Formats: sequence, structure tokens, C-alpha cells
Amino acid sequence: MLVGDAGFDGLVVKIEFSGVELQETTLIAGAGESWDGLVARAVSEGLWGVENLSGIPGTVGAAPVQNIGAYGSEVKDTVVWLEAFDIETGDMVRFANSECGFGYRTSVFKKSPGRYVILRVAFELKKDGTPNSSYKDLADTSRLNLDEIRAKVLAIRARKFPDLTKEGTAGSFFLNPVVSPEVAAALKGRYPDLPQFAAEGGVKLSLAWLLDTALGLKGASVGGARLFERQPLVVVASRDARAQDVVALAQKIKKEVKEKLHIEIEEEVRILD
Repeated sequence: MLVGDAGFDGLVVKIEFSGVELQETTLIAGAGESWDGLVARAVSEGLWGVENLSGIPGTVGAAPVQNIGAYGSEVKDTVVWLEAFDIETGDMVRFANSECGFGYRTSVFKKSPGRYVILRVAFELKKDGTPNSSYKDLADTSRLNLDEIRAKVLAIRARKFPDLTKEGTAGSFFLNPVVSPEVAAALKGRYPDLPQFAAEGGVKLSLAWLLDTALGLKGASVGGARLFERQPLVVVASRDARAQDVVALAQKIKKEVKEKLHIEIEEEVRILD
């Protein structure tokens, strides 16, 4: 979430519900728990399913909203149910996985901003899992244990993100575009090495590859905001950056992608301005 330079004229409630309960292979966590803390707990209990999501900042309650994902895994793969407060009706509601409307970086909660307050989430994990090595950087993990896979994922993320003691980032700023097979084929003709993946509704393209290799935009900047040199999906903000710098940079990138590649991209970040 990117808040405008003028701030937010309204009430902000920070969800602090805590506690983690283990029922056989199901972890039930309060929405205010650290997401990475929950992953660490799962790994320490020898439970498979969320290890590839190590190192993602944020809380347990936020994870289903975005359907966070990384390295071939998404949180929807393990969510069994979640409890939320419906602001419109005043009711407590339990959503099964199938009722959450999960998709690529989206959910019914993201599509209805301000309606639901997630309170608890239950995750079904496995005692006898196997490594998810579908992502190229994890291709050699088939013989690794849970602790080793988590350490490897954290090392990969450390290489692709800035030092947060010096600069700020919200992680990946843009969604990878999902295009029609015809558009994907045309781009593959221009850029034979472009990574493409099957996706619901079409073909998902690697935007990082396009921004870097096709457009040479790594390091592109506006004011105190820039695309990170080691991962162009990541927008980095210096200590003196303004929200407007980030917005202007995003608009610049979207315009260049549209003009040169003829595809539309959108922000993963919700902008309050």
C-alpha cells in the first residue's frame, strides 16, 4: 500500500490479533502474526507447504488478501479457511478456500477493499512433503530438507532486494502481465528467451525479464524512487523519496511498456492518494 504525500484523512486500525495454534498438521494463526514468523514455525515443526514463501514481509492476515506468492508457491495452496469481520453487515464470517476467490495476486478481499477485516487464518500443511522446485532458482533443491530450502529462499530474496536499513521497498510493485496466446506468441517471436508460463485466462509473461532485457529499464528513476538494479519489479525508495516520485515512476514504466511492447501492466500495490 502506497499512501500519498498528504497522508490519509481517516481512521487507521492496525490488526494485532496474535497467537498460533497447531492442530496435527493445521496451523491456525491470528491475523497480526508475522507472516515469516509463521513460516519459521511451520519449518521448525517439520511441516511442508509454505517454505517457498519465506522472507515475505507483512502479516498473516494480509497474506490471503494479496494471495501472496513466490518461487512457484501461493498462499492459496495451503489456506483451509479464514475468519473475517464483515464491516457492511457486522457479522463474523468464515470463508472456505473455495469462497475466497483466489487468483493471481488477488482475492475477494482485495476486490472488496474496506469490507472485510481478516482475524484468523488456518493453513493445512504436510508432514511428508517434497520440495517445490518449479522455480528455476530452486531447481537443485530436490534433496534438501525444510531448513535448507528456507535458507536458500531467504538467500535468493536477499540478493533481489535492497538493504532495508538504508532504503525502503514494498517488494514487487507490478503484476506480471497475463496476455492472450496470440500476444504471447508475437512477443516470443521478438524475444525468443522471454520466460512464459501457463496461467488462468492466458499466458503469464516475466515482466522482470521484459523490463531488464527488452527495455533496459533497471535503475530507471524519478526523484528518490527507482527500479532496483538487481530486480526491476522492485521499486526502491530512498529516505528522501516522496510518494509522488513512486507514482510518477510507475506511470513512466507503464507508458514505456505500452508504447514499446503494446501490453498493459498494472500495479500490485494499492495506491491511496
